[in-house]
Amino acid sequence: MEASNVRDRPGHFLFWGGGILAALLPYLLLFVKPEWRASWILDPGRFADNLAIAMRHVLIGATLGGWLWFLINRVNPISTLRSWWKTPNPFNWVWFVLSLAIYSIHNILVLMNLPLGIGEFVSAAAGRILTALIVLSLIWIGARIASLSAPRKLRMLPWVIPALIPGFLGSDALAIIFWKNSLRFVINKIDEDGPIDIARQLAAGGIHHSPAVVIAALLIFGAVLCGLCYASFRLSKKTSPRLNFKPAFIVLTLGLTWGGIAVEKASGFAWKSRKALRMEHNSYEIHLTPIKPEPGVVSYRATWRQPVRPDISTHATSQPDIFFFMLESVRADAISETHAPFLTKFRDQECQQLGKTWAGSNATHLSWFSVFNGQLPPFWGDAMETIRDGKDLPASPFIEILKKSNFNLEARTICDLSYLGMGSTNFGSPHELSVLKSAPNGSNFENLPYAERERQNLEETMEALRDAPSSGNFHLLAYDTPHFDYSWHDSFTPPYSDYEPSGGFHAYPTHEDIERVRRRYFNAIAWTDHEISRFVDFLKEEGRYADAIIIVTGDHGEEFQENGSWFHCSSVEAEQTAVPLMIKWPKGTEAPDQISASHLDVLPSLLDHLGYPESTFSSLPGHSLLKTRDEEATQINITSYCGIMGIAMAWHRGDYTATFRWENPWATQLPDTISLDDITGSDGSLNLENPEQWDQALKKHFPDAAERYFSKFEKK
Repeated sequence: MEASNVRDRPGHFLFWGGGILAALLPYLLLFVKPEWRASWILDPGRFADNLAIAMRHVLIGATLGGWLWFLINRVNPISTLRSWWKTPNPFNWVWFVLSLAIYSIHNILVLMNLPLGIGEFVSAAAGRILTALIVLSLIWIGARIASLSAPRKLRMLPWVIPALIPGFLGSDALAIIFWKNSLRFVINKIDEDGPIDIARQLAAGGIHHSPAVVIAALLIFGAVLCGLCYASFRLSKKTSPRLNFKPAFIVLTLGLTWGGIAVEKASGFAWKSRKALRMEHNSYEIHLTPIKPEPGVVSYRATWRQPVRPDISTHATSQPDIFFFMLESVRADAISETHAPFLTKFRDQECQQLGKTWAGSNATHLSWFSVFNGQLPPFWGDAMETIRDGKDLPASPFIEILKKSNFNLEARTICDLSYLGMGSTNFGSPHELSVLKSAPNGSNFENLPYAERERQNLEETMEALRDAPSSGNFHLLAYDTPHFDYSWHDSFTPPYSDYEPSGGFHAYPTHEDIERVRRRYFNAIAWTDHEISRFVDFLKEEGRYADAIIIVTGDHGEEFQENGSWFHCSSVEAEQTAVPLMIKWPKGTEAPDQISASHLDVLPSLLDHLGYPESTFSSLPGHSLLKTRDEEATQINITSYCGIMGIAMAWHRGDYTATFRWENPWATQLPDTISLDDITGSDGSLNLENPEQWDQALKKHFPDAAERYFSKFEKK
């Protein structure tokens, strides 16, 4: 029987649509039962990747459903495919050329961010263009086969997937230009903290529109893309009616193209640097040959030290007031006399001298976790698993210590603490604070400008302290005005008048463009400096200052194109991870100068000051800053937000930095194999010859790191 005789019967629609539904069912079940995760569905934090897999499965499901209908009706699918294989097919050259151009530009933009020589760049670009040609051809063939199996009235539906490709790649290219980060990476994070809450995600991303508006805009965008794809079909047919290709010819061409990719990859080993080969390979997800370089200069089998919760069964021996200021996006060198006169003087004259100071990560929720839990940032993922399982989560050790010692605990923030579990992973679920103020999406408080929220929080804190006991009070104040797009209170006169008025940024900025955005950022820091100064004056008036602990830190830094990027969450370079860390101890506290410190040191230092024995905090990855050290400790940053460069971890000690990468850096689980990417000093990369030399250099310049952070760290 011919396929045309059974096509378009009701059963055909049922089977073809049923194939699509069967392909989507495992994904749809996740919204009902997240624990029902099929083996091929990637973990939370891979939303975009799962969308891509789902679209591939839709094409496969539709094809199998349609061909199953033909088989049931005794249509020989082999003969149908054989006929299609030999028959010239209309070729939509407009869509193909446009998609190939956008795909190639997208891939070349990634290469432009890599320090490659001209020859290395040209070779890699050629390889990526050939890869794009094959990928787009396979998508075209897949859509064509799915279309052949479809009822006539639905034959255009499989082409929706190819239609969306230029739009996504173009949007991703813009994200790379503006942010040096991938849109795919951003979309991946949508379900990182559990069930998808679009409103909360939009608010956290600074998008001030309702989910309905955003979804409608995306649907319109998709419809426009589909319309353009259809128009490209018509235009191709009209302008080149004889441009038809047999699928057999296309497959043969793809085979030759694949051979070209293999030659480019293999020949590169003879003349490209190891670093260039690694960077090229690690910057892309799609590779069509098994030829690949070593992931780093040397690889290690690693078993990470698991978190050990401090034993705080006893009470603290003292109860000072503790005031904690968490400043959003404030980098270490942003504290200067010109726009932060109070904090500069406070750091230099009132606080312990800590040298170079580092954040735990380049992302807010990961750094908060490091500060309050005293653990490496990726263990945040374990805490989130507890939340996803619907279990209660204890407060962080920082909060639990103070709670058990009968401190009054109050925290006032201006963000939505449900975002990425920031409230639960630090204050517990349910929390036991006297006051925990945030800005849930849609609340009246959330509708106020950032600076007004901050002013209200400060006034409430001062009012609470007027009637509070003379000691034993903990107050956290979080300031978000230094976050893009950088703001301050209407009543405040900023120090710089020549700043970027819109808070916008440029794709290819001039030096002056960057400086105008930077001055806007400094104005926001000046506002924060003013408010903290006002609070310290209040403490002095109330007689609370001398005996208080005051901690001021940034959650992460902020980049202004020093390494080709804006903002944060795209690298572990110092601009994004070096932050101020200021600690003023009560009068009479012996606090030795330190060469360096990090967020991980805050919890052990607090435990030490409150009278807990050293055994309580010796298993933590940080150190007590109240102890004198014979040698500088290695400081560590880890992130799952590593941008297109893929560097997930950095070690800092003295003038040296070691950077590491591993597979799936966006996953919350820590890897058991990590690769050293580079060691740099004041003169740049060490440029050593072999893995043994790199291993020796790592041990020499970071002698304490392996034992501190790992229970096993062995060269492979």
